[in-house]
Amino acid sequence: MIEILLGNPLFRGTSPDELAQNIEGISYQIKSYKKGDILAFQGDVCNKLIILLKGSVRGEMIDYSGKLIKIEDIHAPRALAPLFLFGTENKYPVEVTANEDVEALSIPKESILILFQRNKRFLENYLNTSANYAKTISDKLFFLSFKNIKQKLASYILRLSASAGDKLVMDRSQQELADYFGVSRPSLARELANMQEEGLITVDRKHIAIINKEKLKEMIR
Repeated sequence: MIEILLGNPLFRGTSPDELAQNIEGISYQIKSYKKGDILAFQGDVCNKLIILLKGSVRGEMIDYSGKLIKIEDIHAPRALAPLFLFGTENKYPVEVTANEDVEALSIPKESILILFQRNKRFLENYLNTSANYAKTISDKLFFLSFKNIKQKLASYILRLSASAGDKLVMDRSQQELADYFGVSRPSLARELANMQEEGLITVDRKHIAIINKEKLKEMIR
């Protein structure tokens, strides 16, 4: 377990011996889940940190119509929703389902507080990870605010171009991007083809070249 945990960003910079000493005497539990099992329901109180030791899960948000919108896949050895362990509304923002057989380490909040005291680097890593997680959720909500797929794609492409320029590589496959937007893959592919026909972009698999950036900006104003 120590070797697996050292691959988690929360324990970056910690030696095996140091981590073994840190977790000595604290309360934790290792639990197994089968494919399709629910690790946490949206709205459940988050009073323990769950770290995947094996396998992967998906986080899905249920909208007001009852539709499941996939937020992301989480693979071992990442933690689930570290941002929501603390605060007055410490509830899971998504439903977490096992994609395959999973083993997970569960550490109660009280034990996490002990780890904060024992390891300053762990505390710093936890704060950084929480901030990154908050940005992921913020970006997801930003994309959901657009009414149609074309607006979501325009915003996504413009965001990537801010650092990559007018010739960029998508950081997700079309299926992953469709899941991220909460749409079907054929609908996403069709809209990409439409944008290319309209002279906005050119598409070659994951490579995109922006042809008319001003038009893309107009679409999301």
